[in-house]
Formats: sequence, structure tokens, C-alpha cells
Amino acid sequence: MRRKRAASDFNAEVEAHIQLEADRLRGQGMPEAEAQAAARRAFGNVVKAQERFFESGRWLWWERLRQDLRYALRMLAKTPGFSAIAILTLGLGIGANTAIFSLIDAVLLRSLPVPHPEELMQVFRLAPNRAGKGNPVFANPLWERVRDQQDIFRDVFAWKGTIFDLAQGGEVQRADGLWVSGGFFPTLQIQPAAGRLLTAADDRPGCPALAVLGYSFWQDRFAGDPGAVGGSISLDQHAFQVIGVSAKGFSGLYAGGKFDVAVPLCATAVFDGNESRLPKWSLWWLDIGGRLKPGFTLEQVNARLAALSPAIVRGTGAPVWLANSRLKALPGASGISTLWTQFETPMYVLIAIVGLVLLIACSNIASLMLARATARNRELAVRQAMGASRWRLIRQLLTECLVLSSAGALLGILVARWGSALLVRCISTAQSHIFLDLTPDLRVLGFTGALAVLTAMLFGLLPSWRGTRVSVSAAMKGSSDFEQRARFRPAKWIVASQVALSLVLLVAAGLLLRSFTRLTTLDLGFDRNNVLLADVDMKTSNIPAGQLPVAYQQIEEGLRALPGVLSVSRSWNTPIGPNTLLEYITAGTRPSWAGENSAHDNFVSPSYFETLHMGLLAGRAFTERDSKTGPNVAIVNETFARQFFPGLDPVGQTFRTGGYQNQPGRLVQIVGVVKDSKYESLREEIPPTSFFPLSQTWYDETREVFELRTTIPPSTLTRTVQDTITGVNKAISLDFHTLSKQVDDALVQDRLLALLSSFFGGLALLLATIGMYGTLSYFVTQRQAEFGVRIALGARPRAILRLVFADVFMVLAGGVAAGVCLALVTTRVLQRMLFGLGPRDSATMIGAAAMLAFVAVMASYFPARRATKVDPLVALRYE
Repeated sequence: MRRKRAASDFNAEVEAHIQLEADRLRGQGMPEAEAQAAARRAFGNVVKAQERFFESGRWLWWERLRQDLRYALRMLAKTPGFSAIAILTLGLGIGANTAIFSLIDAVLLRSLPVPHPEELMQVFRLAPNRAGKGNPVFANPLWERVRDQQDIFRDVFAWKGTIFDLAQGGEVQRADGLWVSGGFFPTLQIQPAAGRLLTAADDRPGCPALAVLGYSFWQDRFAGDPGAVGGSISLDQHAFQVIGVSAKGFSGLYAGGKFDVAVPLCATAVFDGNESRLPKWSLWWLDIGGRLKPGFTLEQVNARLAALSPAIVRGTGAPVWLANSRLKALPGASGISTLWTQFETPMYVLIAIVGLVLLIACSNIASLMLARATARNRELAVRQAMGASRWRLIRQLLTECLVLSSAGALLGILVARWGSALLVRCISTAQSHIFLDLTPDLRVLGFTGALAVLTAMLFGLLPSWRGTRVSVSAAMKGSSDFEQRARFRPAKWIVASQVALSLVLLVAAGLLLRSFTRLTTLDLGFDRNNVLLADVDMKTSNIPAGQLPVAYQQIEEGLRALPGVLSVSRSWNTPIGPNTLLEYITAGTRPSWAGENSAHDNFVSPSYFETLHMGLLAGRAFTERDSKTGPNVAIVNETFARQFFPGLDPVGQTFRTGGYQNQPGRLVQIVGVVKDSKYESLREEIPPTSFFPLSQTWYDETREVFELRTTIPPSTLTRTVQDTITGVNKAISLDFHTLSKQVDDALVQDRLLALLSSFFGGLALLLATIGMYGTLSYFVTQRQAEFGVRIALGARPRAILRLVFADVFMVLAGGVAAGVCLALVTTRVLQRMLFGLGPRDSATMIGAAAMLAFVAVMASYFPARRATKVDPLVALRYE
């Protein structure tokens, strides 16, 4: 800031020294002019002294950096087209990588917004002789033993996510809930935004129905009204008193989730009634966490937990299989990342894809920078002749690269904000909404900055090194044709590497897209179109258990009479749905309780197969005669018949289901065989499946799903269906979705990978096109004189085209060959994500190579065509 004044002071001091010497000489009788000249000769070179003074300043590097930055901005402003393409390319490449890193940061790296998150631990249980992370799920009796007998944590707490219905009957209004122990908020040291939070005194048997609201839910539903505290909120049609609001920014412990309402564990009695889940060892549903005492390490904690485990896991009521288990703690500063577990493999694939895109972008810009540096060889030669060192020239060119990458990084942050939000929307489904705080923090900004520097080095080092290898005399006279070819050689191999990387990305995109297409066109064994699913929950209806079948039948008859409805059925589960049933089967001489003897189940009404268009292949469908008092019957799929009755007619055969060790189970007769259909997943091998009549259920069930096949768009019927169902009982809870949407949600990972890989594959193709076009345009420009001479000597346009395309085909052949080899090695990681084809699918590789070759030839055609139209007189006069 003060360098100008310091320089002025130094100059004044130099002049004072010279004047003092001149005064001394004048005192000895020397004339004025001679005295001044002699004094300056005695002092020496003033300019050199000023330079030494300037170089002695500690901010010299800043001055030189400012000079380099100013010059870089001027040079980039001279070529706005090149600068815009480079910045846009880098913005997309850096932005894509930053978007993926933002998700990783939000899910895995970002600490919980609580005081001292590094002190938080999560407790797991390990089976005997097992290593690894362990199982985080605990039954409530085991949680109470951990709470009462541990002495290693300052405080411990338990919690579990759930879904509450805020509506008073009718269509469900979902709210993300938390079951929490009394120590949850105190241990996490969360402060209330209003009212108070739950404490250990609120979590006692027979506790009142109390609730704490999440801050964002309080803002959205109650507009931040302080009067909400002290009021009530309906959860599954039970009134809970709101006692407070959680702190702003705290959304729970699940990465990707949030909580709207938290209630104490003891409040399960309000929902469960006499069937309380708290004393049951059979219900494993709680997560456990704790806060370390000061001075304890993770190793000390695990050693103490191992010593306490026998006393905790053994005792009255504990399952025998739990007796030799031990407890283990792991860091919990970042919360619980179930989202990463679900999408871990797709995220790794996306990391590789966006990394390839950035490498392609760097090679693209490197080829353009190399051409640009070569075109500036006279300028660089003049600067070198005037005393600039080679390192000084390299530093100037690298500064230009850094300016480009910094501008690309700024654009990349904007791209990342949009891209990460788009990714979250892509992985969210109707049943699972993802909530992540994607605000860039210092970690994300640091990653983006480091990526900007790295990309500047990647695409800047080779062009800077090659561009500064100039001969002053040759540059001033003009390079020979041989020198031009030598300078073009590195650019050709950079483009070849770009072609190779682009081919790898295109092959991966093709494999994932073809796999997704096969999944979407797969024969599911049922017709998913125009089917409305109404999930009916009778738990809050207060209808006696004995009257539930009558109520269900009344609803079905009412729905069947609606206009636009072709058929109506009921079932416990729907295909590709969230709920499944598995039973062990005894058929013929096969033993029960064997893994290969299991079969999936469903309980359905007689019209189920008609509604879903599942073809009956043999036997009969269910009828009204298949009642609770009649013989137990079942309809099985083709796989069931082949596995349990090979070579036999399955109709009329019997099997037992539900048996366990010495218990024989229920004897069931097969009355029909239905076509194979997907049950739980689109990727699975179709499992053996048995269907039983709803009238013969041996479980008490307060929830059923109604399937309505319609002649009109299903979404237009939801209001009419709701009125019909709530006309039977206003307290019935409903949840609507379509069978088509349910199947689509099962493809969220495949759709995400197919869409993003296709987008980035197209981007790689565009970058390869730009790189090929730019490099070849430079090549044509540099050889303009040669082409002019050839044309003057009689060469035809076809010969010039062959000359140009010889280089193109050499680059293309090298790039495609290297790309195929890379693809054969790298695409093996996609094996688990592919369906119906292998990672070395030849059709995909040939198609990708053909597409890349076609685009490269088209990009090269226009510069090659321009070469055939060179005017010999103009070319030679220019040269």
C-alpha cells in the first residue's frame, strides 16, 4: 500500500547524496555542471540502485503477480471466444466434481450442528467371532440395560425415525417423526428455540403425550408462531401437547433426513395400547448413542464396553443367541449415514465419471493452449531476447491458466449448487424424501479451490513447457514446415488421449443406458399402467377386529361402483412394494426351515389376478367358497411349481407353510398356477411365490391395499376414492400412489446413473469435438503456406483432404485403440449395476466407437475443407 511513497523517499535520498557530493566538489572550485556530472559518476548507476531497492522489498512477489495477472487478463480478453469456451468447459467439469463432493460432504463429512460433535459415539452390537462395524439396532430391554449399566459415557440416548400422520382421517399427511429417549436432547446439548425440550423426567412409564417440534416444521406449519407451544398436534389421530421447538439448524441424526416431531419412547403406549413394544425382546428398532466422558479415547471405550457386554446382554428374558454378543462404539460426529449405504456404489461410479469429464476438459484445453502458445512463439521469443528467463515465461503462461481455472471454478460453484440440488431430487422418491443442507462450507470451497489449481497445472504445464522452447532466430524468421509438424505432434497425442477417455465414458454411458432400458421394458408379469393403489389403515378407525372383514368388503363394493373403475382387488402387499412376507415351505420329503425352502407370500382377494392382469395358467382362481371354515388353498407361481413339484402337475398338490422345527405348519392345497411376476425387486430372479385368500389369513391385520384398474388417469380418482372409503369410517387413514410410480421409484438408482452418465457422455463427446476441431484448425492455419504451394503445383482438393485426414485418422485410431483397452479394464466395476448384459458388451463398444469416430470426422471436415480453398497467392504473400 505504501510502496510508491517508499520509492519516492528513496529517490529523494539518492538525490540528496548526489547533491551533497556536488556541493563538496563546488567548494573545491569545480564548476556547477562539472560538479553535478562528477557527483553522479561517483554515485554510480541510479537506475540500478532503484532496481536493487525495489527488489529488496518483501512484496516483490505480489508486484510481479499483479503484473502477470494484468497481462493474463489482457491476453485472454484478446481471444474472447477461446476464453469463453475454456471457462465454460472448466465450469462444467469443476462444477460436476464439486456437486458430487458437496453430497459427500453433506452426508459423510459435515459434523452435526451440536456442541462438541467429536465426543459423540454410536453403539453397535457384534455377533460372536465377527469383525466389522456390527449391527446398530437394539430392542428396548437391551437399551435399558445399556443405559443403566454403562459407566463409560457421560450420557446415553436412544432414538428411531418414524412417520406420523397429521390428518384426522382421510389422505395421509406425512410428518417425519423421531422416537427419542429422555436423554436425547440433553446429551446432544440442543437448546430450545421456544418452550422446552424433552428430558429424562418426560420418559417414564405412563408418561403424558408430549411432543417437540422441529424448527423448520414449526416455521412451515405454524409460521413460527410462539403460541404453538402449549397447543396440541394430532399424530396418528392421537393428541400430543407441544412443549417446545428444537434449535434452528438441527434436523436429527440421520444424514439425508429431518425430523418434524419428536416424542418420548414411553409414548409408544399411546399408539400400541395393550400391545406395548417396550418390554418385547422380539422388536429390534432402536439406535443408541452416547457422549464421551472427558479424557477417554475410543480404544478405552471399546475395552470397557467389551468388559461390560456379558452383564448387559445376558439375563432374564434375553434371547439365547444374544448371550455371546459384545458391544462396540464408533464415532458419530457426522450422524448416521443410511443414505450413503444405499447409494454408495452409484456415488463411486459418478465420482469416476465426473473425474473423467474433468480430465477430458483438461486435455481439451491443453490442446487449445498448446496451439495458442505455439502461435505466440514470436512474442515469447521477443520477450526472451529482451532478458526474460524461461521460468519467467512459464510462470506467465501458468498465470493465464490459473486465471482461466479460477473463472471456471467460480462458474463451477454455481453449477454445483444447481447440480447437487438436482441430484437430491433425482434420488428422492414419493416414499423417501431426501433433505440435505447443500450450502457450501469451507471444506467445499477449499475442494473447489484445490481443484482449480490442479486443473490449471494439468492443462497448463505441457503447453507452457513446450511453448517456451523457442529459438529466437527461428521464431523471428518464421518456422519451417518440419518445425510446425514437430510442434503439432504433442497436440495430436493430447487429442488422442481425449478421444480415449471420451470412449471410456461413452461405453459406460451406453452400458448403463441399455441396462436401464432393459429394466424399463422388462416383462414384469403384471400390467402396471392405470392402477391406483389406496393404502388403507384401519388402526385409527376403532372398528372391532371381528368387523374388519365386513368393512373391507363394504369399501371394495363401493369402489367397484365408481365410474371409470374396471376392477377392484385387495391384498396385503403389492408388487415391487415396500412390504414383503416370507414363509418356510415343507413340500414332499424336503425338510422345513431350510433356506432353499422359503417362499414369498401374499394374501389377496379373488379379483387380484384380474386387476393386475396376471394370467392364470392352470387350475382356478379364488372364489367366495374359499372361506375361513373351508380347506386352506393357495395359488402358486411357475417358479414355485418348478422348485417344489418338479415334473408334476402342481394343481391338487399340498404343502405346509409356517412350520418351525417340530411344528408341522398349516396344510395348504394348490388350486391354481399363475404366471411368474416380479415380487420385491426388478433385478431379482423371480422367487417362488404363493398367494393365499384374504378370507383365510392367520394373522390379525389392520392394513390392506386396494388396487383399482381404471379407464381414466388414476390420479383423477383420488378424491372420489377417498370420499368412498371415509364414507365407511371417517377415521380411516389413506395413502395414495400408483403402481406405475411404485415401479418407477424402484428404478431410482438406475435412472440416476443412466441420465447422468448419458449427460456426461454427451458432454465428453462435445469436448472431444471441440478439441478435434480446434487442434485441426490450428494445424491447417500453420500449414497454410504448404497447402498454397501444393495447390499452386496442381494438387487437387481431394489430395489436400487426404493429407489432412491422414493426421485425423492417425489420432482417431490411436485414441480408439487406447479407449477400448481402458474400457475393457474399467467397465468391470459396473458389473453389479448392469442388467441383462455384461460389462464387455461388444455391441455397446462398437456403437460408442462408431459414434465417436463419426463425430470426430464431422468436426474435422470443416477445417479440412478450408484447407482445400487456400489461395496460393494469399498464402505465399502472408508467409
